[in-house]
Amino acid sequence: MRLLPIFTVVLLLVSPWLMASGAWQSWPVVGEATLKWGPWVIYDSQLRTPSGQYNASMANSVALVIKYQRDIDKDDLLDATDDQWQKLGVPAAKRQQWRIVLDNIWPNVRKGDRLIFVVHPDGGTFYRDNTVIGEVRDREMANAFLDIWLSPRTRYPDLRKRLIGQV
Repeated sequence: MRLLPIFTVVLLLVSPWLMASGAWQSWPVVGEATLKWGPWVIYDSQLRTPSGQYNASMANSVALVIKYQRDIDKDDLLDATDDQWQKLGVPAAKRQQWRIVLDNIWPNVRKGDRLIFVVHPDGGTFYRDNTVIGEVRDREMANAFLDIWLSPRTRYPDLRKRLIGQV
């Protein structure tokens, strides 16, 4: 009889970890998009959810998969992210704080590498291919990171439409 309450507590404690620990790999793709800069392909991306559908209210169950088609230095990734956050109106102090978090997580990427961000209720988990490389323990930061691609105010509205399955 006492095992059931203990099991329930354990399940509640580990369920966010289980959700972020690889379940995203079996989630259906909502949409796919390619980012190009002039004639160069920078990356291919996918958005995945448990249902294969997306709406803004399901931000607790989203995986953004980015497969790089060229080598990119970590500092260039950090600069590009900061630039996008600035365009979205994120205050400089937050951008600086969040950049430090990402600097401690992100590697340099090589052509063919995948960086994956899986959102969970307390933030998100970054993967390099199928290996966890770091945690974001700030839900506001996790949302701001996804907003780079999913906000209606994104710099890349066509990419957003493809990712969320509107094209």
